[in-house]
This record gives sequence, structure tokens and C-alpha cells, in this order.
Amino acid sequence: MRILGLDPSLNTTGYGVVECDRATMRLVEGGVIVPARVRDLSRRLVELQRGLADVIESLHPDVMVVEEVFSRTAYPRTAIMMAHARGALVCAAALQDMPVYNYSATAVKRALVGNGLASKEQVAAMVVQALRLRKRPSPADVTDALALAIAHARRLNGVARLHAGVLHPRTQHTSRRTGRR
Repeated sequence: MRILGLDPSLNTTGYGVVECDRATMRLVEGGVIVPARVRDLSRRLVELQRGLADVIESLHPDVMVVEEVFSRTAYPRTAIMMAHARGALVCAAALQDMPVYNYSATAVKRALVGNGLASKEQVAAMVVQALRLRKRPSPADVTDALALAIAHARRLNGVARLHAGVLHPRTQHTSRRTGRR
């Protein structure tokens, strides 16, 4: 199964595709989608949607995993802008009839590190370890996207093992694409 992890943003959306089966997981590709820096929000959203459509067309993922919108009351505009980007990206997957799964940042950290309050550095170290990489993916948007994909792969593996009666339920829970002008 190929899993597309997505860290949505209006400026730099990170993506990462991992391929996995019950025993192994490997990196297929990680990168960023960077829309042109224009003031028109609708143009940026179209560029994000097209950029993700290109990723889906070239890498053929089976599912997409995206981070849930997180909002702090001090920065409501940031959450609203991220929600716009996230909506355009989810729409691109929906147009391809691709299932979309949502994870909170806490759930991803728990799946990778075992602690929902883990630091970005701890999560990045687990991404490197899980994919047997030589160094941390860059930029951080790619690392975050890969963490989402790995969290989903681990969840699927745990569910498969649970159905096989192997685990107790509590045991387990780079390219660059630029915008068009």
C-alpha cells in the first residue's frame, strides 16, 4: 500500500509517500508544493490543488493522510488560512476518489514516539529510523508529512495484527513541485 502524508500550508505544503506491507516500510518520495506568492487566495488554492494532483498522478498513492486543523485562540486567522489550504488539498484527493484520513498532531506523535507531547526533534528522529534514512528529510514540512504517513501505516499494521489475534488492542495504536504562473 502507498500512503501519502500531507502537511498542508498556503506557503509550503509538505508531502511524503511511503510504501508498506506488514513487514517493511520504505520512502517513495518526499517533497514540497510551493504555490507562487500572490495575493489572490483563490489562485494559491488552485496551485495547491494542481500541485497535489500532479503528485497523485505520478506516485499513485492508495490513501491520503492529512493533519487536522489546530487552532490557538490567539491566532484564529492562521487556522482559517490553513483550513483553506487543507480544503483545496482534500478536494484534490476527493477528485481522484482517494480515501482521506485525518490525524491530530498528538495522535501522530503518540504513534511514532509513544508520547503525544513529543518534540519535533523526537518525531524527526523516529521518521529517520522508521524509513532507515541517512539524514532527516528537509524541509521540516516533508518530515511532518512523512510522520503522518508512518503513523497511518503503523495504525494499519496494528489493525491487521489485531484481526490476526497477534496483539492486544493496547499494544500498538525528495522532490520539489512549484506553482504555475
